[in-house]
Amino acid sequence: MAVALLDTNVLFASASARDEYHDRGRGIVQGIDHGDLPDGIVTNYVVAEVLNITREKLGAGTANEMLTRLVEGAHFVVEHAPQSDFNAAQALFRQYDALSFVDATLVASMQREDIEYLYSFDDDFDEIDGITRLATADNPFL
Repeated sequence: MAVALLDTNVLFASASARDEYHDRGRGIVQGIDHGDLPDGIVTNYVVAEVLNITREKLGAGTANEMLTRLVEGAHFVVEHAPQSDFNAAQALFRQYDALSFVDATLVASMQREDIEYLYSFDDDFDEIDGITRLATADNPFL
């Protein structure tokens, strides 16, 4: 199965019309929703982060819609990161000053699952070997 991980900023941008990446974020999320892009894996760390930010900035209704989309969407997979990802993320967080802890857990998950692609607008991922960051609604498997 073709999959890619999703970063918080793509999900938030898709919901926030004022976000500078709104159109690209919406295109990515809609592409996943419609099955035109790889299935989107969203870790529990990203779910928590995006729902908190969305509720704070855009309101409870928008956060609830986001939760429904992630949980019920046929092409979204919420993955609960194991303890090993948390452990690996600690070293990554210490090694890469630009990565947030949530970003470090994404890298750990991608390394564990041997997943190459990440939809993100954060160019800090570009310094990590083995990760290809996608910032547009492109399907790398075609």
